[in-house]
Amino acid sequence: MVRSTSFVAAAALVASSSAFAPSSSSSCLSSSPSCVGRPNAPLHRRSPLSSSALNLWNKEDAADNKASSGNMSLEALQTASDEENWEADSKVVELAGLAIWMLSLTGFIFANNFIGPWPAFMSSIPERVFFTGHMLGGMLFGGGIIMTTALEWLCVKNRQPAVLTFYFDKVPLLDMALVLPGLTLAMFSGTGLTITRYGGLGIAPAHIPVVFYILTAFAAWWGATDLATQGKAMRAVDEWVATNGQEPIPKIIEDRFWSNIISCGFVIALYSAMVLKPGTLPQYTPHMAPFF
Repeated sequence: MVRSTSFVAAAALVASSSAFAPSSSSSCLSSSPSCVGRPNAPLHRRSPLSSSALNLWNKEDAADNKASSGNMSLEALQTASDEENWEADSKVVELAGLAIWMLSLTGFIFANNFIGPWPAFMSSIPERVFFTGHMLGGMLFGGGIIMTTALEWLCVKNRQPAVLTFYFDKVPLLDMALVLPGLTLAMFSGTGLTITRYGGLGIAPAHIPVVFYILTAFAAWWGATDLATQGKAMRAVDEWVATNGQEPIPKIIEDRFWSNIISCGFVIALYSAMVLKPGTLPQYTPHMAPFF
């Protein structure tokens, strides 16, 4: 019974193939001598039904591949758009934080310069405490500026895409962890030193305003040439990395080196004013010749 069923199925398959095949093929299935030994005689031809199904399957597969490729492109565009939005949002937050920091520090300086010692508890803090804080703050601030300048120069000369990417990704963290806290501590403790040594910022000797003038000039220069270009430099590095480092180093990276050198010059001038005290030193050390 099983064998007869298989024979019937095979016969039906042959019949269906014969029904969809051309007449020449049907004649070659017979025992006609003209078909025997014919080298080009087709043994089997795909039926139009199976060809249509295969073509439909191929079209659906191509459509699926095209849709998948389109979805990947959309996902890539969406990812790039999300990264740009995140960068823009983080920049806004960073600038807002810097603005709040600058306004708070400026208000503190103005209050001590025009009103008097503020807050009042600063008058009761020992001078050595302020002096220690001033040294630590100055070390973090000046050291951070000079260290980041040297590191950036070394990374650029290295010309390794991974090294440059790492550096420009971590520079904002160095600024937040070293430079800004050091500058805040130095200015707060420096104001405290003017209170304990001279009675207040408003009546401090001549070298104190010189220090603030240099510091204000440095802050304007650093903000315009360093902080404002970190995002552009990071994008330039990303584009340069995309070329596997085959293109020349982006110009903005080279320009930042010279602007950082000028920033280091401001730091040196700032420390010179604090140490040499132009116009003030002979009053407290008459045995020493004035430098200015």
